[in-house]
Amino acid sequence: MVEVLTHSRIAMRQTCPTKEWLWYVERLRPREFSWALSIGTAWHTALEVWQKGEADEDGAVAAGLATLDWIRPESEEEQYKLDLERARVEVLIRVAIRHFQQRNLIAVEHQFELPICNPKTGRKSRKFILSGKIDAIAEDENGVLWIIENKTVGTGLETFRETFGLNNQYSLYYYAVSQLYDKPIGGVIVRSIAKTRTEPKRKGGEIVESWNAYKQRLWEMYEADLDRYLAEDIVIRTPEQIKQFQEELWMETQERLWQAKTGVVRHNLASCNLYGGCPFKPLCLGVTDARETLYYTASQSHDELTLNETA
Repeated sequence: MVEVLTHSRIAMRQTCPTKEWLWYVERLRPREFSWALSIGTAWHTALEVWQKGEADEDGAVAAGLATLDWIRPESEEEQYKLDLERARVEVLIRVAIRHFQQRNLIAVEHQFELPICNPKTGRKSRKFILSGKIDAIAEDENGVLWIIENKTVGTGLETFRETFGLNNQYSLYYYAVSQLYDKPIGGVIVRSIAKTRTEPKRKGGEIVESWNAYKQRLWEMYEADLDRYLAEDIVIRTPEQIKQFQEELWMETQERLWQAKTGVVRHNLASCNLYGGCPFKPLCLGVTDARETLYYTASQSHDELTLNETA
């Protein structure tokens, strides 16, 4: 059976092989959903239908917010959180659509599958293939292709930009497009928007601002300081960097084959408490009934190929 490797899967194994095994092989998912992932999915969905020309701004907002309809609040606190995130997402969508540069798109949400080859011999792996979904591909007036990635950012844009140089997702997509199209590639256009933690105004602990007034205030905040919240950056990859990516991708397959041969899936204990803690920590700690009560089994391994990713 051929296994699918994506950027998300490779990155998760780099974080912790056990985490990647539980997510992609056993298909376990935490029952407690992620607001960050939900917001990213809504924003990406809205931009997808807009980029495809399937909806105007209002239609894109409706499509994005519809991805949150499955959430069923069970308390006033959860209802407030949902209403808050719906308001924030709507503003993010409208700001992006009104300010991101229109481009000549030749592909939107382009999913691909490619063989993984030994860069020294050209031999194809019989066990693994490379897959992914690119937000969009544009072609300029000179016939040069540009890869477009849409990102919602929880940190400041300057901090986010510091990740460009060593982000393997851009290298992977750059390599994939070079295999799919016989045209020059200009680079990756990273369209990013920073999220906000601003909430409706309160007085004496009570909310005194309507949701419409809150959205208007958010809109004005973004408009007044666009450079702080919105960006379209160009990321370049050199032939040397793509060569290194190919070599590391092949090594990834060899390490996985060795793992399968030995039957040992390592734990990376240095990552257990990063970013609020690994969602699978209760399993690794042997918490009684954790598997049955805290997780469910997904129908697919690669959410990133069926859903819109956050990062």
